[in-house]
Amino acid sequence: MTGRHRTFLALGSNIGDRVGHLRRALALIPDVDGESAVYETPPISEIEQDAFLNMVVRLDTELDARALLAVCRACEADAQRVRIGHWGPRTLDVDVLWVDGETVDDPPDLIVPHPRMLERSFVLVPLADVGADLLPEGYDVEAVAAADEIVQVGILADLDDEPTELRVHIIGAGRVGGALALALTAAGWPAPTIFGRGDDLAAVGDEADIVVIATPDAAIADVAAAIPRRDDVTVAHLAGSLGLDVLGDHPRVAAIHPLVALPDPQTGAERLRGAWYAVAGDPSVQHLVALLDGHAFHVADQDRVAYHAAAVVASNHLVALLGQAERIASTADVPLAAFLDLIRGTVDNVASLGPAAALTGPAARGDEATIARHIAALADDERFAYEAMAAEARRLAGRPQPEDG
Repeated sequence: MTGRHRTFLALGSNIGDRVGHLRRALALIPDVDGESAVYETPPISEIEQDAFLNMVVRLDTELDARALLAVCRACEADAQRVRIGHWGPRTLDVDVLWVDGETVDDPPDLIVPHPRMLERSFVLVPLADVGADLLPEGYDVEAVAAADEIVQVGILADLDDEPTELRVHIIGAGRVGGALALALTAAGWPAPTIFGRGDDLAAVGDEADIVVIATPDAAIADVAAAIPRRDDVTVAHLAGSLGLDVLGDHPRVAAIHPLVALPDPQTGAERLRGAWYAVAGDPSVQHLVALLDGHAFHVADQDRVAYHAAAVVASNHLVALLGQAERIASTADVPLAAFLDLIRGTVDNVASLGPAAALTGPAARGDEATIARHIAALADDERFAYEAMAAEARRLAGRPQPEDG
């Protein structure tokens, strides 16, 4: 496709500084020839989340649809966009709507014109400002906006950045609560108020936006019941395997589980910045993740136990296996340090190739004779774990298990 042509992109944000996300995206988009007003629109999703700010921009550009998709992805990456479920919350969403003279059918990455453009009032209402000729014939913008509760909030250049500060209370002064408090403070946010064992919880939630319960899992229900009920405060827990029901009848509840190991508050604070978080419930926890430069993904209540089991396998069980490696290596007078680069390289291979392609060793190549020699050389109390993981390695490699005997 050559020459300049008219193009339309749709932008939306509903996490953190929504205005700021839109403004920074506009600075990254080339050849902008027109901007719609900014509209606040209710979310269309089963996932609980805040309202969006939406707008449409018109470009006069030589870029084709594929190049424009790269621009959209760059804008989303700059805003640390993470997809949370289908139609979930996001710091920024940028879509190619229309490119004059070009049709692309390359699902799921790129379809132009956008296949749902004419079904979405939150796209069509702002599109009317800069590309009214693309609207369906007879489309009544004012009536649709009123029916779908779409409200114009102003021109982007005239809007102030939105406050992103969260006032946080933390119940639990242990390594997890301490790590969260240190991480928020290090990120430049006001130091959270921490309530420890024996403190009166009557004041919890006063002048706070979110109360985070950082106690052992078994204590969460009792602690939640002791927190005063307030309509404007979110009560959240940090447990990986518990759902929202453990928080009782608080009107705003959430779960936020950091997918990191937190051995002590200081180390934990460093690991919480930029980490991945399993979230559910009130969208304020997604805001909290954004304050920590983190990445959020949604896990529904019915899936949290399976999710947490996977996390335990990925972390705790891995550490236990490395403990076994250390014990076995010590019988040959080889230190664990000699294996650390192997471990790191293996994890890097999994990250780039996936577990199945990254698997090497005797089980992957079907070398049962070597596996048998290993088992024979091991102490009796080391054989069970080795045999179990050899079976899992064969399973991953798609190889049959040896017959008993």
